[in-house]
Amino acid sequence: MIKKLSAYMIVILLVFSIMPVHAEGEDFTDTEYWTNLCTGSATLTTEQKSSCSAFNSYMASQSSSLKDRMEEIESQRSEIAANIQTYADQVKNYQSQADALNSDIATLNGEIAVKEQEIEDLQTKIDDSQTQIDAAESKIKTRMESAQSTMRLNEYLDILMGAKSFDDFIRIANGLSDITDYDEKVMTDLSDLIDEMNTDKDQLEQDKADLDSQKQEIVDKQDELLALKYQAQVVEEEYQKQSADLEAEGNKIAANLDAIQEQMKAISEKLNEVTASPGWTYPVPGAKISAGTWSYSSGGVHLGEDFAASQGTTVYAVGNGVIINRADGCPYGYLGSSCGYQYGGSTGGGNQVYLLTKINDSLYAVKYLHLQAGTPHALGTVMAGEAIGQVGSSGNSTGPHCHIEVFYLGSAGNFSSYAQSWNGDLAFGCGWGSAALSNTCESGAGAPCRIRPESVFGG
Repeated sequence: MIKKLSAYMIVILLVFSIMPVHAEGEDFTDTEYWTNLCTGSATLTTEQKSSCSAFNSYMASQSSSLKDRMEEIESQRSEIAANIQTYADQVKNYQSQADALNSDIATLNGEIAVKEQEIEDLQTKIDDSQTQIDAAESKIKTRMESAQSTMRLNEYLDILMGAKSFDDFIRIANGLSDITDYDEKVMTDLSDLIDEMNTDKDQLEQDKADLDSQKQEIVDKQDELLALKYQAQVVEEEYQKQSADLEAEGNKIAANLDAIQEQMKAISEKLNEVTASPGWTYPVPGAKISAGTWSYSSGGVHLGEDFAASQGTTVYAVGNGVIINRADGCPYGYLGSSCGYQYGGSTGGGNQVYLLTKINDSLYAVKYLHLQAGTPHALGTVMAGEAIGQVGSSGNSTGPHCHIEVFYLGSAGNFSSYAQSWNGDLAFGCGWGSAALSNTCESGAGAPCRIRPESVFGG
């Protein structure tokens, strides 16, 4: 590797060696890994979100332009909160912009790899040329020194005059001329080689300048990407503070209640045959918990537990029971989407399933939100562990996950009558929005009350 590039890499390594790391011991020097994690489309866990926030701060400490941009976004927080739906609409195109920037960065990294190899090859060529030049110069110098000490003019004449015939004279003269012509050719070749090497050196400097420019372009695009992500993060945090109450403003009663009640009556005998489950079945095996119940890390009310998993991951019934409501038809969602109520579910919940289940001696309702379109189970009885949908990102969602809420409704003996006479309340009498926090089972409220899903599923 050329001297200047080597020096450049040494400087980079020295800078990395003194860069701060996250207070909890996370090392952010692998910026490519952290950028991909923190700006990708995958749903992050609470811990990952915290790490990405720290990574943003870390990168801002290395870039004054990113720091200024983040401070500008932060100064707009109150304006964002006051116009949350407008900003949420802007953010919904964030991922496509982020994907485009990531694609540009990947292309630049590929071009940089090619350019670095070209620089290394050119440096090798220059080194080889220098070796040839040194050898030629040494040879010419030796011949000149020899000529100076032995080939005096009288010596040339002695050689010529020693010819035995005119033909011999011509042959000797031509031989001496050949020596001169050879030296001239060596000098000409040497000059050409030096010119070529100087041209290569000029090209090398241009290539190094282009390389530095490409690396700076990556830094600029990375800053743009992180600033875009930070803006989306601020908008999401402010939306989360209002989302529970925004949802509460939407419809609260199942739109197709008459049809639901008719179907429940039609399967009344099957309802009576449903036996209680001896315990809870985990709803989304292998999922990561991306948000916990009662509140987001940003401070907004969150009435359920978020199970983050890949799009299409199977979601299971947590107990024996009956699907008493469903909503299906919402496409892939985005922050601020209200889709869900149009199909008989709650506002922003996307594609949904409402399960009434008997577990041990108690009756519960379980609400599954943000399912993939076309996968919510039809109304009717189900058994614990039966597939009732697939993980999606429909409605008010920024990535594939299943939001689950659990409601305690009293004695399991009420199962059949409750299913047939349900009044369509999508909160099962436990309230909506921030007001719902006053009606939790753990705070002492009686049935109906909200149960923290973590208490039965963990997380």
